[in-house]
Amino acid sequence: MDLKGLRLNNLSGFYGGLFKVWGLLRKERPECCGSLFWLLREPVVRGSRFVCGVGPSLQQRLCEERILTLGQVVEVCCPRLDNAAGLASRLSLRSVRVVSLLLQSWKQQLSQSELALIAAHCNGLKSPNDNDSFPEMRCFPDLS
Repeated sequence: MDLKGLRLNNLSGFYGGLFKVWGLLRKERPECCGSLFWLLREPVVRGSRFVCGVGPSLQQRLCEERILTLGQVVEVCCPRLDNAAGLASRLSLRSVRVVSLLLQSWKQQLSQSELALIAAHCNGLKSPNDNDSFPEMRCFPDLS
């Protein structure tokens, strides 16, 4: 989770401290997620996996429109994540090219097996199992 730009002063002392400590850790996760449930809940804004390298204004539009997870992006953009015009319309943006670049970037960050999971879900062949265990994550101190 990218903590840059978050205002922690409005949080209680406990949660403010929790976010500060989280920022001191280096997180590592496997490249591929085998769980459709957790894959669809992967954050696309201020997340740790998907890089949203298009600037703060587009990130803010995604937040305002409540498109925060990969599952919400898939609902708008179809299983192949190629409906840039639909996402641009939902975000009230005129630049389909910028949204297309963002979707292309996110697709490149997904493995072939994850893209197949998403396609199977959109075709009704697979449904998310909320009993799937949380994906493996390793945390290390990053005091640099």
